[in-house]
Amino acid sequence: MSPRTPKPSGRPTRPPAFDTQTDLRRRPSGSRSERGSFLILCEGKTEKLYFTGMRSRRGPQLAVDVPERDHRGIVQEAIGRRTAEYDEVWCVLDTELDAALADDLIADAEKGGVELALSTPCFEVWLILHLDGCARPFQTADEAKKKLSRMLPDWNESETRYSDFKKGVSQACDRARRLDAGTDDHMRNPSTGVWRLVERILARPSR
Repeated sequence: MSPRTPKPSGRPTRPPAFDTQTDLRRRPSGSRSERGSFLILCEGKTEKLYFTGMRSRRGPQLAVDVPERDHRGIVQEAIGRRTAEYDEVWCVLDTELDAALADDLIADAEKGGVELALSTPCFEVWLILHLDGCARPFQTADEAKKKLSRMLPDWNESETRYSDFKKGVSQACDRARRLDAGTDDHMRNPSTGVWRLVERILARPSR
């Protein structure tokens, strides 16, 4: 004899309980793992303020630090902090118009497996490119900073605001790429490799 089918009780059926054991392997597009995480070590406050200003709730995780070390020391620290916690580790440094220093930084970074964004003569070249083209060589880093101050009178190193440059990010990347002109000459004056890092950050999917 077949088993009897229970009669409906007439009461509404409760929805199944919520499964708190979410399968983390089935993350939707834009999840934290896909958004990625970057460790960015800089040599100065200007760079730190710029990159912390890029943080957003929907973008990648950006850990930005300014170690109190010289250029090569910053690269060594980046190598020491290269762990699975970060998808990419970058050093944002100036060449200071010192070719021997630039060569050492490149060799150290390649050996240690970290990325390097060099600017010649300084990071302010990257900021200038948000506002206009820039092809004339700078004799010193101070000369570049003075040019930026003339272009953006409210700017100063200790109060750099990413919001002042945000609208020009795409143009800055295009201009910096043209300055590179497909060469590996990190001493090209002016030039900056920061566009590579910025494009990597912007390429990450939003949540």
